[in-house]
Amino acid sequence: MDRFRQYGLWERYSDLYPRHDLIYTIGISNYHQDWFFAQVPRNMGNHTYQATTWQIKFEIENATPRTGNYTLQVALASASASELQVRFNDRRAKRPHFRTRLIGRDNAIARHGIHGLYWFYSINVPSRLLRQGNNTVYLTQSRSKSPVGGIMYDYIRLEGPPETGPSVE
Repeated sequence: MDRFRQYGLWERYSDLYPRHDLIYTIGISNYHQDWFFAQVPRNMGNHTYQATTWQIKFEIENATPRTGNYTLQVALASASASELQVRFNDRRAKRPHFRTRLIGRDNAIARHGIHGLYWFYSINVPSRLLRQGNNTVYLTQSRSKSPVGGIMYDYIRLEGPPETGPSVE
């Protein structure tokens, strides 16, 4: 009976990513195999946990990023004792471009799916933060007090500003 519930599945993150966090590359990675179900802290042993930073790598090809603002849409299916921080192309930037502060009190990560509360963020991204060629979005779940404290993503989408061109009248 417990094999269907898969209680403790969050503990697999530390097995799959013992030293380095998840890196997902658009156009190469497969979400069935390369995306873990929740961004949880890494179990360091001795009841200690480490915050995790996931990377989403993508390219802007053939032209420089458009002027104006991009929008990063982030929908969370669940959050528990978490803080999401978002950075663009600079993992070590002292201040994240966006942060949620402490969110979530549900326990969907511990397989109590009906307890998940949906969160949606529409994040303004100035084009100066992106560049032609390779780009990376860094998603940090900075809280690490509990093995089931974390984030379950519903979707993440980067929307570009409208293309400028000749006006049609």
